[in-house]
Amino acid sequence: MQPTSKRLHILNFARWYPNRYDPMPGLFIQRHAEAVALFADVSLVYTHSVEDGSLQHRFEIDFEELKGVRTAKVYYRIPKKNIPVWSHGVRLFRFLKANYLGIKAVSKKGKPFDLIHVHVLTRLGLLALYFKWVKGVPFVITEHWTRYLDLTNGFKGFFRKWLTKNVIKQAAVVTTVSEDLSRAMHAHGLNNPDYRVIANVVDTVFFQDPIPEKNTAIKTFVHVSCFTDKHKNISGLLRVIRDLSKLRHDFHFILVGEGEDLEKMKTYTQRLMIPDKFLTFTGLLEGKPLAKTMAKADALVIFSNYENMPVVINESFVLGVPVFSTRVGGIAEMVNDSNGRLVEKGDETAMLNILNDFLDDKITFHTEAFREKARNTFSPEAVGKDLINIYKKAVK
Repeated sequence: MQPTSKRLHILNFARWYPNRYDPMPGLFIQRHAEAVALFADVSLVYTHSVEDGSLQHRFEIDFEELKGVRTAKVYYRIPKKNIPVWSHGVRLFRFLKANYLGIKAVSKKGKPFDLIHVHVLTRLGLLALYFKWVKGVPFVITEHWTRYLDLTNGFKGFFRKWLTKNVIKQAAVVTTVSEDLSRAMHAHGLNNPDYRVIANVVDTVFFQDPIPEKNTAIKTFVHVSCFTDKHKNISGLLRVIRDLSKLRHDFHFILVGEGEDLEKMKTYTQRLMIPDKFLTFTGLLEGKPLAKTMAKADALVIFSNYENMPVVINESFVLGVPVFSTRVGGIAEMVNDSNGRLVEKGDETAMLNILNDFLDDKITFHTEAFREKARNTFSPEAVGKDLINIYKKAVK
């Protein structure tokens, strides 16, 4: 194995990643890769199956090198699910070939891969096992998926469970972004002697502009999500907003994002008869527009039914914005009375009372303290160093 003092070459396999169809999935994986690229040579392969025949060719590759990450996004055709069982073999073959083409595209002549980093199991574990058993290259895993949580009950299937257990057992290190997810994985028998929590990275745009002056007459609350009501409970949040609007008029909510239930939630807002002056839907915001919108807010509000560890919390803290959230997933590992408040899942009365007390200045925060701590914890440099230390141990 190569000495750890030289610049390592890391190959990432990503189950989710921003792509030509949707710019949002796996942004946290992209940020991790970019953070590592400050200290190592980084390549990344993402494959995306397409059923609808929109691809001109069976395999199409988008290659780019951005912020030090050599990325191959491979799109490939697959048979439709309603055709005979042999189609599953075709799907697996094309998945493997797509990854082969991606690896070929990002490989650097004379610079072999020192380590594999798998983001989100299970199928990508097959590639990690190949590199370890055939090429002697160790691998680490980062898991983000909420399917391991009891509430979602999404970790099913004999073969999936068997393969996941064996892949995790062979990994040098397994990382998650919350202790809660680590506990859930252990509960499924997904055992490895070295589990670690690694923070999500906050994009550098959230560090750049000075914190704006707040409107003292009207406080602003912001909610940022993928607008899936089953997950984010936006309908419950809308009912809280309606009830708050009946008590007072000195607030405004900004709901940021897009997703499958966006139009349904807009319609529900009309049914609840929430006046426009209390609520704005912005649609999708990214980069500087998102950072500026969040920075102007007095608090971030999350009312989810389940979560892992939303990166929007890290972003909010970096901006010096407190968080009011439900106590789900790993959120309680981050949010406490110094930087926010927690309520139980679905407790609309408790959230209403917290917002009301905040508007009355009964709840206040020393924002500069948690802002500086967050900037020292969630920067690309900080998280990149944490990951590099993990890699160096793995390749010894």
